[in-house]
Amino acid sequence: MAFQSKRSRIFLFFAIGFGMALLSALLKSAIAWIADIYIYSLPWVGGFLRSVELAELSNLPAFALLGAGIGAATYFLPRHWNHKAKLALFVLLSPFVFSASYLTQQNLWIKKVAARTETSYQDARELTNQFLERETNNKGYFGYFPLSTRLVELPVQPDILNSETAVVSSDTLTDALASYDDPMANAAVFLFKQVGWLIRFMYIIVAALTGLIYYFKGCDWAEDTYQRAAGNTHPSATRRPKVR
Repeated sequence: MAFQSKRSRIFLFFAIGFGMALLSALLKSAIAWIADIYIYSLPWVGGFLRSVELAELSNLPAFALLGAGIGAATYFLPRHWNHKAKLALFVLLSPFVFSASYLTQQNLWIKKVAARTETSYQDARELTNQFLERETNNKGYFGYFPLSTRLVELPVQPDILNSETAVVSSDTLTDALASYDDPMANAAVFLFKQVGWLIRFMYIIVAALTGLIYYFKGCDWAEDTYQRAAGNTHPSATRRPKVR
C-alpha cells in the first residue's frame, strides 16, 4: 500500500506539472491572439509592437505559473529527490509553453492566407508550407519559427507565396556596410541580421529566469508545508546550513 501511495503521489506531481503547462500555454496563446487581432493591427505603432514581439511579455505570467506550479507540486515527491530530478519536468515542458504563442501566430497566419486566397485551411497550410520550405528548407513550425525572426509580418498574398524569388534578401544598408573592410561595420551587419534572434533570445532568458525563480519559490512553499505536516513548527530552520 505504501508503494502504491508513493507511486500515486509521483503521478500526481507529473499530472500537476502537465496541467500547469497546459494552462500556461493557453495563457500565452490567448495573449498572442489578442495581440495579433487588436494590438498589432493598430496604425502607426502596430508594426513596431509586432517587431519587438510585445505579446511575448506573456512569458512573465506564463512561466511564473509554470514554475510555481511545478515547484509547489514537489510536495508530493520523495524527500530524497534532488532538484535536478525535480527540475527535469520543468525543462521538458518549457519549450512547449514557450512555443505556444508562436504556434498560435502561425495558425492565425494560415487562416489569413486561407481568407486571402479563398481556399480551405488545409490548402492554405500546404501553400504556406511550400513557402516556408523555399525560405528556410523546413515546413510547419520549424520553418515558421526562424522565418518570423527575419520578417516582421509574413506575406499572405498568393503571388508572393507562390513566387520562386526569396522574400528575405539582403537590404541596401547591410550590403553597403558589408562592403567596408571594417570590424565595426561587420559587427553592425551582424546585429542588423540577427536582431530578430536577439529579441527572441531575450524573451527566452526572461522566460527561463522567471520560471526558475518561481520554481524555487514553489519548492520553498512545498518544503514548509511538508515540515508543518510532519510536526515541525519551525520549517524554515530545516533549510539553514549546519554551523560547524
